[in-house]
Amino acid sequence: MSRTTPASSLGRHRRLSAGLAALALTAVGLAGCGDDSADASSDGGGGVEVNLGYFPNLTHAPALIAEHEGLFDDELDKIGSTVQTQTFDSGSDTIEQLLGGSLDVTYIGPSPTLTAYAQSNGEAVRVISGVTSGGASLVAQPEIKSVDDLEGRTVATPGLANTQDIAARAYFKEQGFTTDVEGGGDISVVPQDNSITVQQFQQGKLDAAWVPEPYASILVEAGGEVLLDEAELWPNGEFVTTQILVRTDFLEENPEEVKALLTANDAAIDMTADDAENAKSIASDQLEELTSAALPPAVLDSAWDKLTFTNDPLAETLQEDYDDAADLELIEPIDDLAGLYDLDIVNELLADEGKQEVQGL
Repeated sequence: MSRTTPASSLGRHRRLSAGLAALALTAVGLAGCGDDSADASSDGGGGVEVNLGYFPNLTHAPALIAEHEGLFDDELDKIGSTVQTQTFDSGSDTIEQLLGGSLDVTYIGPSPTLTAYAQSNGEAVRVISGVTSGGASLVAQPEIKSVDDLEGRTVATPGLANTQDIAARAYFKEQGFTTDVEGGGDISVVPQDNSITVQQFQQGKLDAAWVPEPYASILVEAGGEVLLDEAELWPNGEFVTTQILVRTDFLEENPEEVKALLTANDAAIDMTADDAENAKSIASDQLEELTSAALPPAVLDSAWDKLTFTNDPLAETLQEDYDDAADLELIEPIDDLAGLYDLDIVNELLADEGKQEVQGL
């Protein structure tokens, strides 16, 4: 049986041409990527305890579903291995544990993915599947009717140089407004915890926020209005929000365990398409179990409708994420993102099921 241990706990604009992206984390020492699970592994699989991370967020719904329904356990049990899950609230904490070797695989957003890849000189991590597209919006107080009305006002984001923070800054720059990391400029962008954003917005102390679901829907429920649904700014409304990231050495040494995890993830994604109401209920139940708080039905319904669950990592949108982050000087330089993707296993699964294969860069 898997054990879930709480640890610490996008969006953007394609603007018709860019936005979103990198979580500028403090440098993380790559303190040896090997661990006990790697030592016990073999290409044949079996006898490995996989350390898997995810966030107690609706944008990680396939992980919530797979955990609640025992899909991870079932697939790994078939090859004689086990899984231990751990939840995170911080991309920086997740990447620190992944690069340090105490975490093998994790569900994660675009910005920490890019940062981990950059910090390890393109060596330590690989994206092995997509998970979620969409689910980020700029929500404002009802008297604010356009982006122009935000000049001289304050906009919150979830954290400095996190995915939505980059998205907001890139979008405002394209619209002709300046921002800076100190909260100055034409529009004051203030990174802060989403719970504080909700409280300040409800109290009328905050003008707007660029946040992921379900926080965007929570702000709307509190009287806010969507000034910009980020999906409107991307081709086909699709942009990467969550993907699965693995340590490169773990992938090379434990391909059968990775295949088992991706099989469980694929089954959970299928549930969101085949029985959306049931999948939404299961994800909500797992969230409540992890956080001891239930999302109001109206918020859950609204947030769920903004998300699309897919094995496609939407690699080209991650490239745009990086371009925005680099333009804002909030990420280390990366020569080539093509090496970030290793989609052989997920494509093998998709081919076996007669589904369309997915592409990297």
